[in-house]
Formats: sequence, structure tokens, C-alpha cells
Amino acid sequence: KTGGKDDGTGFKAALLSGPPGVGKTTTASLVCKELGYSYVELNASDTRSKNSLKEVVAESLNNTSIKDFCSGTSSSVSGNHVLIMDEVDGMAGNEDRGGIQELIGLIRHTKIPIICMCNDRNHPKIRSLVHYCFDLRFQRPRLEQIKGAMMSIAFKEGLKIPPPAMQEIILAANQDIRQVLHNLNMWCAKDKSLTYDEAKMDASKAKKDIRLGPFDVVRKVFATGEEASRMSLIDKSDLFFHDYSLAPLFVQENYVHVKPAAAGGNLKKHLVLLSRAADSICDGDIVDKQIRSKQNWNLLPTQAVYASVLPGELMRGYMSQFPVFPSWLGKFSSTGKHDRIIQELAMHMSLRTQACKRTVNMEYLSYLRDALVQPLKDFGADGVQEAITFMDSYCLMKEDIENIMEISTWGGKPSPFSKLDPKVKAAFTRAYNKEAHLTPYSLNSVKTSKRQSGSVVTLELNEDLNMGEIPSDEDEQDTVESDAMIKQKKAKSSKLPKREKSEE
Repeated sequence: KTGGKDDGTGFKAALLSGPPGVGKTTTASLVCKELGYSYVELNASDTRSKNSLKEVVAESLNNTSIKDFCSGTSSSVSGNHVLIMDEVDGMAGNEDRGGIQELIGLIRHTKIPIICMCNDRNHPKIRSLVHYCFDLRFQRPRLEQIKGAMMSIAFKEGLKIPPPAMQEIILAANQDIRQVLHNLNMWCAKDKSLTYDEAKMDASKAKKDIRLGPFDVVRKVFATGEEASRMSLIDKSDLFFHDYSLAPLFVQENYVHVKPAAAGGNLKKHLVLLSRAADSICDGDIVDKQIRSKQNWNLLPTQAVYASVLPGELMRGYMSQFPVFPSWLGKFSSTGKHDRIIQELAMHMSLRTQACKRTVNMEYLSYLRDALVQPLKDFGADGVQEAITFMDSYCLMKEDIENIMEISTWGGKPSPFSKLDPKVKAAFTRAYNKEAHLTPYSLNSVKTSKRQSGSVVTLELNEDLNMGEIPSDEDEQDTVESDAMIKQKKAKSSKLPKREKSEE
């Protein structure tokens, strides 16, 4: 069947990702049951190395299921079966070495559906797997949703639990539906009723300790409802201290994607809250500068309030999309790269311009770009020599041309040099490599052409030869003639002339 781009018909495998206990495995098994498929499940308790996947899984991908045929429920052998790979982000260690790459190879050549499941969607191993799977992300349900479903189950099971008690149980399990069901099953084994005090005491003993990632932290910063109402100021500040370097960047990147509940759908109130949150983030940046420059680390709680707590209180509401990784890190890296390029250009042109890198950036870059590209654009191959002469006048190398085009062009737009005719660019490269270009600075690697013999190289060779003609004491002692361990051939004596023999 042919379908749209987002319906998953073009994939042979699906990747279910989300926090533990939200029903990924249950969903996969129910879908298989609904469609009449049998499934084989491999989880973290099984060895899933490259060799084991080849031996166990690869053969079953092309086999048929005989379960119903042997039990007598079906008269024919079924080929409808599914492979479920649970906790693929846990495939690590020597036992599971090479498992991910082998799984990708199986997905590419499989004839049956494969369902993969993981908890950490951003794990480095999952990044290579996600390109071959239909990506399905499970979000953690809200407290109210879990509370309603659990109260319905309790009513059907005959359990008497007040709603506040159920809320304590859900919060202690960190909204893990599977753990909530297990706790209810254990605590109500003797008595079918559970009071609020008993539930609170049992929930505190069975509280689930989890490690929050930066994406989970930013969700909690802007969370609303019962979960946010129970958080104290200390709890909100502790979210900042999960990673005080990344947390403010995540808040700054994602606060614009939140629909604040306080706005009530009013656009004007929404803009006012955005403005106040932006002012608070700016104050946090000022405090961060004081901390980094003067090492005043006792100001970290103040930064936590300005950079995390206040923006969270102002913009608390519904996040319309998955949290975005801070783009500031990539932009900061590009800024550092451009700064190094400008510093290198200023050094190369220092004898001609005698300008600092700020002046080179603001005044020289656009002029250099146009002076290099315009002759090639107007005259084609005939303007190559003019461009090379201009480069030599400013002591520029071929790599400097690429750097100038990169940093003098707006992001996302092609450089003027890339728009030139490929034949002109090839002629420019050949003409530049054909000539020797003198530079007043040292190069890391200088390629000397075979045709050219410079006087400097000749002088250095002569000096080396003169140094080699001066014998040292060690050379005289270590000659072949003086070595007793080497047997030398006797030199053949030349015959004397007849006159000399007669005289003797």
C-alpha cells in the first residue's frame, strides 16, 4: 500500500520512545493482537550481541509461526509475526557488542515488522537507529489523566481509595503507571480500603528516585496543575541545580514555545508575560556574568531565581512542542570559529593593512570579497591573473579565499564565489597552484614544486654537505676498516711494468 509521508508505510520498523511505565510494551502487544500477529520479544535480560542476533533473530525473520498450528487452533502455518526489541538503548557492554549495527542490518533486509522500544530517545546509539524506523514518541500523561484512569480501575476492583490518596501514590511513583498499579496491588492485598494517611506513608516509602535529564527539567519548570502546586520554592530552585550551566539555556530556548495558563488565551497578556520572562532571563545573564568573571559562586541561588524560577512562574502552562536543544551552543561555536578566521586574516595582511581584527571584520571583508570575485565574474578565465595579483598584494593564500567567502556571507545564502562558472574556478585553482607565492609568515606545510629550485633551498643543501665533509672522532673510530668483526676482501695488486721489473 502507498500512503502519505507521515503514516509510516515506507518503514519496515517502528521506534517507540518515552519514559518507563507509560505503556509502550503494552501498546505494541495490543496492536499485534488486534491485527492477528504473533510476536517474539527480546528485552534487556536477553543477550543481544551481533552473533546472537544473527543466530537467533535472523533465522526467525524469514520463518513462519507454528504456534497456532501445533495447538490446533489453526489449520495452516501463519507467517504473520512480529519481532519486538525492548529497551534497545540498554544494548551495551561486551554481551551486546555490535547489537545495534546488526539490528539496523536486520531492519534493512527483514520481511516481517520489527518494533523497537527505548526510554532515552536522545541516546547516542539511538541516533543511528532512528533513521531506519518510524518515530513514535510517547509523552508522560498528566497527573489528572492518570488519576482518572486509576480511580476507575480501583472502582472496578472494589478498592476504596480517596482521590487525594491516589494523587499521593501517583506523585510518589513519578507518574509511572506500571509502578502505580503494582503499588496498589501490593498495598490492597490485605485490606480493600486505604486511607489518606496510610497512602501518604506507603507512598513516601516507595518513592521512585529518578535522574532527570535537561529535557525533563525544562518540562517541570513550565509544568502546571497539581504537580506545580505542590512544588515549593526550594523544589523549583533545585531544578536549576540539576545542571546550572545548561538549565538556563534550555529555559531561554523553550519559554517562547509555552502557552501560559495565566494569559487565558489573550494575546496581549501573553506578550506581556513573554516580555517579563525575557527581562528576568536578562537579569539572570547579568548575574551569570558576575559569577563567571569574578568567581562569585555564592550568587548561584540568585541566578536560579532569575533564570529559572521567575520565567517558570510567569510562563507556566502548556508546552506546544517537544523541548528544543539550545541553539546558543552552536552559534557560540560558530562565533569562535569566525573569530579565529578573522584573527588569521588580520595576521596575514598585517604588513599591508596594519589593522586589528575588528577593523578587518568591519571594513576590509566586503572589499576583499568583491575585489576577488568581480574580475572572475566579469572577465571569466581572463580575470584569473588579476585576482591572483590582488591576493599576492595582500599576502593571502587559497584557504583565505574560502574563509573570506564563508564569514562575509549571510547564513543560508550561497557565497558569490560558489556562483561562478566551474571552468573559471578550475582555471583559477590551476593558475594559483602553478605559481610560487611568497608570504611574510611561516606556513605549517609548504609544498615545493619539482620544477622550481629556490636559492634558499640550495644554500641549505650546501651547508648540509659542508657539515657532512667534516669528519668527527666517532666517525674515524667506527669505520669499516677498523672494525675487527668485519672480514674484508684483499685488494688485487696491479702488475708492474716490465721496465720496473728489469731495474729491480
